[in-house]
Amino acid sequence: MFWKKVLAVSLITSAMSTGVQASSTDVVSTNVPLTSPLYGYIEKFDGLGYLTSMPTGTKPYTRMQMAKWVEEIQAEAKKRPLPQYLLSVKAEMERELAPELAVRAGGKIKTDITLKEFRLEAASYSGDFLRYRMDAGSGPRATYQPFGNNNNGYRYGQNGNFIASARIAGNLSHDVAIALEPRFSYDGDRNEDVSLISGYIKTRINGTAIQIGKEPVFWGHGATGSLILGNNMEPLTSIKLSNIEPYETKGFFRFLGEMNLTALYSELENDRTKHNAQEVNNPSYVAIRGNFTPKDNITFGLSFASMVGGEGKGMSRSDYWDWVLGRNDEAADDKWNNIAGWDFKIRLPHLRGTQVYGEFYGEDQVNYHPAKIAKRIGIYLPRLNQDGAWDLTLEYAQTNRSWYSHQLYKNGYVYKGNIIGDPMGYDSKQYYLKIGHYLNKKSQISFNAQHTAMNQSSSIQQTVKAGWLQYQTQLKDQLLLTGTLGLAKVDNADFTNGHNETNHFAGMSLNWSY
Repeated sequence: MFWKKVLAVSLITSAMSTGVQASSTDVVSTNVPLTSPLYGYIEKFDGLGYLTSMPTGTKPYTRMQMAKWVEEIQAEAKKRPLPQYLLSVKAEMERELAPELAVRAGGKIKTDITLKEFRLEAASYSGDFLRYRMDAGSGPRATYQPFGNNNNGYRYGQNGNFIASARIAGNLSHDVAIALEPRFSYDGDRNEDVSLISGYIKTRINGTAIQIGKEPVFWGHGATGSLILGNNMEPLTSIKLSNIEPYETKGFFRFLGEMNLTALYSELENDRTKHNAQEVNNPSYVAIRGNFTPKDNITFGLSFASMVGGEGKGMSRSDYWDWVLGRNDEAADDKWNNIAGWDFKIRLPHLRGTQVYGEFYGEDQVNYHPAKIAKRIGIYLPRLNQDGAWDLTLEYAQTNRSWYSHQLYKNGYVYKGNIIGDPMGYDSKQYYLKIGHYLNKKSQISFNAQHTAMNQSSSIQQTVKAGWLQYQTQLKDQLLLTGTLGLAKVDNADFTNGHNETNHFAGMSLNWSY
């Protein structure tokens, strides 16, 4: 069934992309993994004003997108010298993206599949998994781990954890790219596990990229999560469609500026009824996102995601129009669970590069408008001191009692025991602070603090107060060391009044890039 739908979507894409011609830089490149330090580097350069274009928040970004931003950094650095602490960062980005930079300079893409990264991680964790639900009748059927969120569905075991992963990727041709990232892990709870973080093949029809396989995805600009689609759960196996280069809107809609469209289709578990006989197996998962950049310093995205259909809940021809419009039925007739809304990012160059970002989404619709609103608002201050070696991020997010729950899909907006969106869950408030500092050309450190109040409408709230220190340094070319120390206080753990716990985390990773 899945592959029949893949074929149908591919045929539709072929029809839509007819007449859209590829340019010389329309190389089908692999994506930059969400764990890559390149994301943090780009954010810093953007905050300091070295980027002309704006990152749209539809992650992962491709290597060709990253290469374009490096070119912008290079051009601006000729006019305005970089701070000393960013010189080695720029050199590392140029080394990592050298093949794509060569293509943008007029060369040809290298056609080889090689080892791109090898990662070793050792971590010690003490603390139990936490529930989102005070009782069996409400809230998503999932668990929470203070230092295990947004981690592609991986949860740390008690005491020692040892993890090894490798990323093998490259191009078979100008039009075909592949990537594979297996992971081996061992801990005292689950013994050993072999899994696949990502594995996909990507090609194109004219200017539209078509990717089939699994890969972590993150939509939005949030520092702590995405309300609609993030990397908190195990990556979905999906077909994903996106334009390789931005489209320039024309005619009446030319005020929208550059436009990027992304769509993905997947199917969720076939054993969702295992813990609840009233659940629905094999619902489809559809997500669509459009990004627009109407001004140089403004970008916004419109996103829609839906769990739809499943065993015994097949869609009739008349259902599709109601689904698109967001009309809802009673539980007996309901066949979908929609989330829709928008996010944005605004740069304020004259206020020391300050950036403001946010998300506003609705769970289902009323009168064709998103209802039951959840929100996130954040501010990034990239230049606390004159050269920007110090920076600050502040973020607030809130969901309500309806979020990630549903009358038909009893497990909620969940895939394999983890929330598909923001790990703070439903009916929650979250505050986050990060202070970052570049110590020198090779090292940086950050202090992070987070307060999460869960299930606020219940008689007993579960509250998590977490703080962690992270240190990152380039030991030598191609070798990055990252260390983390964290402490979390949990009040009323598992919604038991007076039951308080303390979680401890210590981790270290080594990344070799090739």
